[in-house]
Amino acid sequence: MEASLAVCLLAALLATGSCLQCEVCFGPGTSCSGDLQTCAIGFDSCGIIVTETTIAGMKQQGIVKGCMTSGSCKVGPLTMNFGNGVTMKYGIACCVGDACRTTTVTVPPADTKPNGRSCPACIAVLYAQCNEEIIYCTGAETRCIEVAATVTTGGTATSMIMKGCATEAVCAHITDASGSFAGVSTNLTLKCKAPGTARGPVGLLIPALAGLLLMQFLS
Repeated sequence: MEASLAVCLLAALLATGSCLQCEVCFGPGTSCSGDLQTCAIGFDSCGIIVTETTIAGMKQQGIVKGCMTSGSCKVGPLTMNFGNGVTMKYGIACCVGDACRTTTVTVPPADTKPNGRSCPACIAVLYAQCNEEIIYCTGAETRCIEVAATVTTGGTATSMIMKGCATEAVCAHITDASGSFAGVSTNLTLKCKAPGTARGPVGLLIPALAGLLLMQFLS
């Protein structure tokens, strides 16, 4: 269920619609197949996006394919770390025509090298405040991120707050957004802040947010 929420939101927010045709599909795992659809004006490439959400050591993957702008494939690594074993990674590739049959996508590799920055981190469901702890950022995650979201399904709204470390590409391309697909709607706000200097040693709705976060920088 968790993985399906992520890919549903990805598919919902991927703009499709002018001569280029792309395969459009979404699903759990790293492969899917679907019908060809004609792209809207301005979308000059076919995109393949793979998501990987890790919660307490358990990895969930999802994939979405559709029309995209080629510029969307040139962003830096898209990763986030919210502490408590929760991370999100996204891999993106562009292709046209037969090349899409052999194009593979991988998420950014793990980089555990401390970069000297620190951020408050927490995940809170149903509460207005997080119980923050300081985590030490690694690799290219040089910004502090704060996400507030409301996910509504079956007429029930659930609020979440997530804080942690993120890469610059996340902050540059994801904005406040809302989306709806297959009966699941999400509204979120996102803030990025400069991190502090590190001192010392180094659920259920999270995959839904992973999908929506990714698709905002493509819209």
